[in-house]
Amino acid sequence: MPRTADHEQNRRTLSRATWDLIAGGGMEAVSLRTVAARAGVSMGRVQYYFKTKDDLLLYALEDAHVRMSARIDARISDDDPRTALLAVLEELLGGDAETRDAIRVHLAFAARAQENERLAAVLVEGDDELLALAVRVVGLARDAGADVDPELDGQALWVLARGLGVDVALYRLPIERARAVLAHAVGRLAPLVG
Repeated sequence: MPRTADHEQNRRTLSRATWDLIAGGGMEAVSLRTVAARAGVSMGRVQYYFKTKDDLLLYALEDAHVRMSARIDARISDDDPRTALLAVLEELLGGDAETRDAIRVHLAFAARAQENERLAAVLVEGDDELLALAVRVVGLARDAGADVDPELDGQALWVLARGLGVDVALYRLPIERARAVLAHAVGRLAPLVG
């Protein structure tokens, strides 16, 4: 009986090899050839799935989003919007090595996203939904008596978490310090209610 290829698994294997290379040497370490070597497959196999390095990196970025979402989902034990927001914001800080790598790749692609709609869509995928969650949580705090502005303070939390993630990923801000800064801001802008 002939074997059928699991194409999605093959793509994920190449994505994991890509992330290993990025973690070890940055994006400059990634080429179709180095990914093939890292994954233990032929160059032809990599080219079968990805015609260019950009195609490969874009898929790896999409794959990282899926895995980040899985880590967030694993942290959420109930339907409480504040718990969900805290899980999202914590993930954005880059405490996980893969998230730090994803932040670096995001930044490398950001300038090129101006001319590439597909890339731009991947870079901002889910942002509106997550910003809306931040606004909602700050709105709940306001409804409970906190002196906050849901639109402005929700945006501030969102931008702060993303900025702290960049500082952790690029400028070596200790993750504990980033968590402390974020916890301080959440305590002021979206305090526990009820």
